[in-house]
Amino acid sequence: MPVTIVGDRLIRYEGAAVHYCVPQHIRYIEDLAFSGVDNLTSIDVPDSVSHIGSYAFRMCYALEEIKLPDAVSSIGAGVFQHCWKLKSVKLPEGTLHIGGEMFESCHSLASLELPESIEKIDRGAFSGCRNLTEIVVAPARLMLLPPAARYSAVLTYMEQHSDADGDDSDSRLIDDFVSGRQSNLLDLAINRRSAEAVRYMLRRGLIESDALADYLEKSAARNRVEITALMLEYGHKNDNKRDLFNEDPFR
Repeated sequence: MPVTIVGDRLIRYEGAAVHYCVPQHIRYIEDLAFSGVDNLTSIDVPDSVSHIGSYAFRMCYALEEIKLPDAVSSIGAGVFQHCWKLKSVKLPEGTLHIGGEMFESCHSLASLELPESIEKIDRGAFSGCRNLTEIVVAPARLMLLPPAARYSAVLTYMEQHSDADGDDSDSRLIDDFVSGRQSNLLDLAINRRSAEAVRYMLRRGLIESDALADYLEKSAARNRVEITALMLEYGHKNDNKRDLFNEDPFR
């Protein structure tokens, strides 16, 4: 049998399909249930599922997408380890812990949305996630992330709130983080062509005049036209005292 099910537990799947829908009555996906099934590209998990066991989807090398229902209250260790083609994941509200092997070697993972319920993220949780550039997380949970991932999360926040003028607790937390790390974040924004993140920093006065001059030159040298234009516009509006405009940066 390609699928072993006992009552409301999916014990093991060994089918040949590229897409699989977990049956609607299943509540438990057991440890290693799909591990090593390398033909699956997508899996539908129904709202009935409340528990996903450890390493349940480990080494599903072709898996590109999976939607986890909000009803899931327990996720085991290393669930997506070595899912090389997985592109994005939204963890359900109620998830408390991301283990050290949860997303290990998910080389294609580009987008990750974490719930406000998260309380702990183990070191190495995103090891090998070299394309993970978008991380959505509540600012109050920012410091749970590994250091490198914090920058991606802050950049994501700034991109999504580029027109923000408010003074709520979330924006204050982000602004405090940016204030001591503006050079690193400007480098990252320029490398990723993130004009919206630069717009956020300029609107909220998070770029000092000396840094503005230095990064205007860097942006122009890297041919980041939109970012360079934003910096020039901001400098003109604020009558920047440092002479930034003697030469045309686009020449």
